[in-house]
Amino acid sequence: MKKIVLVSLAVLLAFAALPQTAAAGIGIKGGFSLARFSASTTEPMPISFVNNAGVVAGVSADLGFGPLSIQPEILYARMGAKAQVESVEIKYLLDYIQVPVLLKLRVVQAGPVRPVICAGGYGSWMIKGQGSSTNGVDSESEDITEYMNRFDYGFVGGAGVEFKLPGVRLSVEGRYNFGLANVLKDPENGSVLKNRTLMALIGVGF
Repeated sequence: MKKIVLVSLAVLLAFAALPQTAAAGIGIKGGFSLARFSASTTEPMPISFVNNAGVVAGVSADLGFGPLSIQPEILYARMGAKAQVESVEIKYLLDYIQVPVLLKLRVVQAGPVRPVICAGGYGSWMIKGQGSSTNGVDSESEDITEYMNRFDYGFVGGAGVEFKLPGVRLSVEGRYNFGLANVLKDPENGSVLKNRTLMALIGVGF
């Protein structure tokens, strides 16, 4: 958690040092995620992971310099994955507080419809990890937080459209999170699981 606090403080200090002539705004956003693990191991893996749906919600800031802007965010994001082993469905639900910092380019600056592209990085802290299994009749769940690395980081890239209205800015975007950290705390047999998450977000900015 300390790492996330340090990242947030660094973002705030960076904003304080930027010129006062920059155009600033704040906003809220939310949407859903499709998350899975990218898995590798030194031995054959008995299962393959597929996307698991989750939710994303949080706040953002936007500091613009012409067509470019810096956009830090604080998000709640569910990651993880699910898998099918014979008749049993297994889910790994990993809840994070994520702090992405994005560089955003407005491809078109004028008019009510403005396409945008963005890229950057993120750091995140797992607040809870839960594993569950069900065969359609019986189900079990377990807190797996202690078995997972709490800190995750990686790259983010995406694109979307902003709709400029009087006094408000609406946005629709898709982005992809490419995790670089192994989410397993004590991996066996060289096992590596990394987060891969597709997000669809709707935002309102002021």
